[in-house]
Amino acid sequence: MKFNDDEKFLFQEKTSSALVFIYRKEVTYISEVASNIDSTFSHTNKIIKKLSEIGLLSSVFEGRSRFLQLTPRGYYFAKNLSEAVEIFNSDEEFEFPDGYIPTRQEEILPETSENQDSVFMPAPSVPSASSAPSSTSASPDMNSPVTLAGQIQLFSIRIKEIYENLTESGAHDEILLRNLGPYDRELKIIAREIEKLDPANETTADVMSAYRAAKMQYSFYLGKG
Repeated sequence: MKFNDDEKFLFQEKTSSALVFIYRKEVTYISEVASNIDSTFSHTNKIIKKLSEIGLLSSVFEGRSRFLQLTPRGYYFAKNLSEAVEIFNSDEEFEFPDGYIPTRQEEILPETSENQDSVFMPAPSVPSASSAPSSTSASPDMNSPVTLAGQIQLFSIRIKEIYENLTESGAHDEILLRNLGPYDRELKIIAREIEKLDPANETTADVMSAYRAAKMQYSFYLGKG
């Protein structure tokens, strides 16, 4: 994803600070905004003008005084921005929603000579549509060995990319651990899903083997960190 000019403007420090301040203040004026975001009146006025042009801010006049308030669209944008700041500054321990597993949003390519080193174990092949029973539902089953194999493959690809990118950039051990550590939860979720598989299913053994390889890969990267 690449930000356009307006999106880049919205996430600049002074712009974001102004939006959060106005959201929390509800009704304010330019000099008050400038004082609270540590900016000059002139620069703040430019920010206010741009926010008005893109539809996030409006002006209300009372006599000769000009007051600022968010538009409905600006309100929801600033509300989410304010909540994001609160989350970042919170000491609370956050957890993914139940059943949520981060998934790389792109097609998984078949194993080739170019990408076969991306994972330790290839995922079991998915039966073709022509060989599947006509009564099979089209929606994926999270307890399916094929679905879990894909999740394991994506897990291996992600941690490999993170490890290689960080080591190539000369990142310190602490940064490696900080970036790779959160993936321990995903590995545990996959393990719980594997426990639900039917041992009689011929692909279950392959999935378990792929999981063990991915776990070894993860442990290796953490050990290096």
